[in-house]
This record gives sequence, C-alpha cells and structure tokens, in this order.
Amino acid sequence: MEIPVRTVLGMSAAGVLCIYAAFSFSMAQQERNLASSDPYKIGAQEERFAALKRELPANSVVGYVSDVSQPAVLSAAQYGLAPVLVVDNARREWVVGNFSRPLDYAEFGRARQLTLVKEFSNGVILYRKSGS
Repeated sequence: MEIPVRTVLGMSAAGVLCIYAAFSFSMAQQERNLASSDPYKIGAQEERFAALKRELPANSVVGYVSDVSQPAVLSAAQYGLAPVLVVDNARREWVVGNFSRPLDYAEFGRARQLTLVKEFSNGVILYRKSGS
C-alpha cells in the first residue's frame, strides 16, 4: 500500500507546525515565569511561617483564623505550614492566626474563645483554645 505524496507532505507539515507551536509556547512560558515567578508570593509563606512551624508538632492538625476571608490566603498558610494540616476553623486545640494588618490579636482571639500563646512577626499568631 502506497501513501500518496500529498498525504505525506500534509502530515509532515502538521508535525512541523505542532513542534513549532510547542517550542513557541515553551519559550513564551519561560519569559512569563521570569517576569513574574510568584505573583501571589506563595513561596514567601514558608519563610513567613517558619518560626511558627517549629513550635508545632510535625504532622499535626491546627485550626485557622484570619482577618481576610479569601481562600488564597488560607491556601498560602497551608502551603507555608505543610506538613502541618491547617483547617479552616477555630475549634482545634491549637489555632494559627494569619493577619494582614496590625490589630489587637489578644482581643481578636478572646472573641473566638482563643488565648494568645505567642506572637510572631508579620501577623503570624499562635492561639490555644481557651480551657485547653
């Protein structure tokens, strides 16, 4: 069975165009990555939460409170504290506070039946459930 020349040429052209498109996309993506490698500063969360992470037992489950209700902020805290599991509620023995601005952290905790245990830098707080 012989394949027509036009078919071979058409398939070859399609293959070359696919390779060109993949290469072009890869180069464009590399340029985008260099221009904005971490636009949401997710990587910086590891450093931000490092001192708190040392205070928590490895592989523990902790609660979470914040003055910001955006899911991306919770996700950043989860990333920064992994392998500690951070769940979005304040009914755990230990609760992480993640704040975007200075405020009375002790009062914020009291309103949620939490006792401030330790204040770290950059709005990172460790609470304990009151009565625990």
